[in-house]
Amino acid sequence: MKQGKRSKKIVLLLTLISVFVLMGNAQTSLIYYHTKDQFNSSNYNPAFLTATQKFTFSIFPLAGMSVGYNNQEVILDVMTRTLSGDQTNEDFKDIFNSLVAQELFFLNYETNLLHLGYNSEVGSFNFRIKENVLLATDFKGELSDFLMSPTFSTLAIGRSQLFAAEALHYREYSMGFARELIRNKLTVGLRAKLYLGKSILLSDVSGVMRPNGNTYSLQIEGPMKLSIPANPTLRDDVIEDLNLAKDFDIVDYITNTSNFGTGLDLGFTYKVTPEIELSASVTDWGRINWNKNINTLIFNDEFLVPEGNIEIELNEQGVPVITKIIDKPISDSINFSLIIDETPFNSVLPTTFFAGLKYQLNPKFNVGIVERYIRTKGLNHNSISLSANYQANKKFTILTGYSIIGNSYRNVPLALLYKWDGGQTFFGTDNLLSFLFPSSSEFSGITFGTCFYLFRDKVKYKDPLDYRPFFRPKKLKERNKKGLIFNNYKESKS
Repeated sequence: MKQGKRSKKIVLLLTLISVFVLMGNAQTSLIYYHTKDQFNSSNYNPAFLTATQKFTFSIFPLAGMSVGYNNQEVILDVMTRTLSGDQTNEDFKDIFNSLVAQELFFLNYETNLLHLGYNSEVGSFNFRIKENVLLATDFKGELSDFLMSPTFSTLAIGRSQLFAAEALHYREYSMGFARELIRNKLTVGLRAKLYLGKSILLSDVSGVMRPNGNTYSLQIEGPMKLSIPANPTLRDDVIEDLNLAKDFDIVDYITNTSNFGTGLDLGFTYKVTPEIELSASVTDWGRINWNKNINTLIFNDEFLVPEGNIEIELNEQGVPVITKIIDKPISDSINFSLIIDETPFNSVLPTTFFAGLKYQLNPKFNVGIVERYIRTKGLNHNSISLSANYQANKKFTILTGYSIIGNSYRNVPLALLYKWDGGQTFFGTDNLLSFLFPSSSEFSGITFGTCFYLFRDKVKYKDPLDYRPFFRPKKLKERNKKGLIFNNYKESKS
């Protein structure tokens, strides 16, 4: 292990950029939650598998993807400069200040690489290979505002702040099963998962301002757990930089199987009445053991704040507080002492909880509500969505509603589901306002996918006629159909 000093630039680089170098970003769509016959609905709840077709198949890039973002402009700008080698301290100040103002910042990426489904009398089965990337940060707090913002001047003494951040990339191989236990009443489902971790950044770093003689000091401590293909650059045992390894190979990274984990999805649906249905699930209840490319950074340092930069006052409650008397960020003079720890570690996956209620107003129209709660240390957040699903005809369904996604409150989703004899296609956005009024929208995203129905039985009968609802006319073979048309033509001539 080596010890040394490094500017705060490395912390922001690792926290906010590293996962982008390796992957994209997105946020799971909620609009399709109450559309159980959508082939990817088991992402929300494994019990939804029973509503899909007998044989379903899809493969990347058609197998379903959701892409979304908030506050992404400054992130992408800094990432571009980082990859080109043009980054400056000002870039990292901009992104840190942006995230402090944003409070919770989150991105999730989910895309199916392979989807195979089978429904039978025994139950519903599904095999899936899925790619997952997430990034979440929450740097909002009195301490970060005091350090970074020129206008934030007062800080309570002795109040600790966690600089929570998590960036994670892993692949999932899973087998799902669902079965109806009580006919037209209760359905349960589960999915067993094997995880292969690719990279992680998990921050448990905290800071606090404490008295130190005639002045005050900022104490920063805790680990930032890292598993990334990186090499530290050392000079006189001092960390100069921590960049991607020079021999980094994307194929080796994608095929890495050293970081192994397991998990479960559990869920159920219950019909209270023929019109009212309850559903609930927990997904990604598991953990990953990280054994490769370990570069954990251990923070344990103390910084004296110059006496000329602050003064001590009493607030209205008589509690001493620090007041900043300079018009620039105190963080400009801070450097970090770090230790690199290569000890393997394990991490609990961010676990997601869903709870939904659907009311079927008539055979073609239903309304519903769903809440999603994502649990991860220091970064817990929930979203809620109200939906209205209208089945225009047997092939075409329109979905809309209103959503609160994390800390974004102006979201009007709109989505479509089209089904034909050989498969289905879906396309939608979590926030139509982001396309109509992009400057006033905090969250934007699209979701899409296509699957195919394999080994379909031949349909021998047409749909019932409107004026004869109990009669289904028989379909004619193409040869007979042509002969019938020809005979009708001859009869009309005669």
